[in-house]
Amino acid sequence: MSEKDPLTLTITERFLEYACDLASILPSSAILVYADVFPGGEERERFIERAKPRKLCLVTRKKDFASPEGVEVIQVPEIKLTRLGQIKVAVLIGVARGLFSHEDVLVCLSGVAESGYLDALFIFDLDKEFETFALVQLEDLKEIVRPEVFQVVLSIAITLATQGREGKPIGTCFIVGDTDEVLQYCEQMVINPFRGYPENERNILDPRLEETVKEFALLDGAFIIRGDVVIETAGAYIRTGVVSADIPSGLGARHRSAAAITALTKAVAITVSQSTGTVTVFRDGKIVMEIEKPHPLGPETRWRRAFYQGPHAPSEWPHERENF
Repeated sequence: MSEKDPLTLTITERFLEYACDLASILPSSAILVYADVFPGGEERERFIERAKPRKLCLVTRKKDFASPEGVEVIQVPEIKLTRLGQIKVAVLIGVARGLFSHEDVLVCLSGVAESGYLDALFIFDLDKEFETFALVQLEDLKEIVRPEVFQVVLSIAITLATQGREGKPIGTCFIVGDTDEVLQYCEQMVINPFRGYPENERNILDPRLEETVKEFALLDGAFIIRGDVVIETAGAYIRTGVVSADIPSGLGARHRSAAAITALTKAVAITVSQSTGTVTVFRDGKIVMEIEKPHPLGPETRWRRAFYQGPHAPSEWPHERENF
């Protein structure tokens, strides 16, 4: 289908209209829209105009996305996630930035990136939602960790969870913020690979450092990162001896250490499970959110490829199951 196909536009416009109608009758604090589904800007601009004066947030994976006037833009990792995964990450970043609180109700629209239309609508009451939204623990995070630092570390963790390193799954842990307190409970398992470098060369926001961080994720132990961007160390062992009663049984040492260190300090921890690829965020000794790695089901088929690559329109969906 072309960008102006009537069916594509009708589906998207109906979703957008319905979101505005819902926001008018719900105690909605914001409307979130996954903006990468739009092939162009006309539909988006019309929706922005209609959504006024409601708070509107556009979610995108594009680093060069131009922020429309009066609209918040939330950048999520450049990784293909499930529709719910996209929203979960956007909400997590939004809370860390102070855009949302646990009392908010959000109307969220999502779809497959660059498909040309929206196809999913979620309503999230952040105070009552399922296990993902124990978000009150993150509402003061911006006082400890710069929001852009949290966003970059979360992005690296999700990338490692979905891609691994050189084709192999990786498990790792990032402890961010309240570094002076955190370091009192740490000792090095290996020589600190960041020791001796000036702070400007240990800036987690420097894109040139991303591959270095991913490489050192192969080390046992945790990354310790200051809330003001500086990486203090990698390969650190957390010796707390504290186990949170709120942590479900069955979690490994990495997750239990992350829970313990956040219970003892004001830091936030982000773990990557080597076995499942799940990214887990901890604060105050509790799990704030889990972001599951999307797993294709069944044998390699055109259906599976179409689902994960994102068809451009219904007419392009495969109609016959084929095994390869």
